[in-house]
Amino acid sequence: MSRDVDLSKLSKWIGKARQIGEPPSLKEDARDSAGAARRDSIVQFNVKINASVKKRIKQLAARDDIQLGMIVARMVDLYEKEYGALTDTAGKRR
Repeated sequence: MSRDVDLSKLSKWIGKARQIGEPPSLKEDARDSAGAARRDSIVQFNVKINASVKKRIKQLAARDDIQLGMIVARMVDLYEKEYGALTDTAGKRR
């Protein structure tokens, strides 16, 4: 049993697929991977806090359209400004 299918409705979706660019070359992909390896790795950080504090942090992150991890990083920066930064044995900050 054969049906005629109206493909005109699919044209907007096909047009979107054509807008996608070419994938990165292997050299570009390798360069991006090497840069990512030099950055700090992402790790899990679990703490227990009051529900009201969690709610405030989530609302601040949503308001500023940033991730919760960025809020924590900014909190640490502000804490170090207020009370002094840690120094490692080489004398470098962090």
